[in-house]
Amino acid sequence: MVETRTSARPAGRKPAGKWGGGKYAPKRKVCPFCASRAKTIDYKDTLTLGRFISDRGKIEPRRRTGTCNRHQHALALAIKQARHVALLPFVPEHIHLQGLVPPLNLNPVVPVESKQPETVNVTVEA
Repeated sequence: MVETRTSARPAGRKPAGKWGGGKYAPKRKVCPFCASRAKTIDYKDTLTLGRFISDRGKIEPRRRTGTCNRHQHALALAIKQARHVALLPFVPEHIHLQGLVPPLNLNPVVPVESKQPETVNVTVEA
């Protein structure tokens, strides 16, 4: 007796693969360093390195930034060198003080101003 197997997926649809396989597959990310044909990643270029640090001070993963394996490794080393030389911060508090990313706190604490007597400008007409 011959058994026929039926597919569990509906007809006309692609099987789910690495990129979802559906009607709307996400666009594959391209490594920004490969695209610009960068020879090296410089630890002194803090503007470029700051893009690859999260608001919590962590190095962003490859799946989020789209960098290739070779450049992710070089990027991590450059960020660590820049932190060691104090060009990039280690902790989130210093990131917010530098202004690289907006603060996490949505309701910032407003410092209480010292109360000083108000001066009144009086004009005397003669």
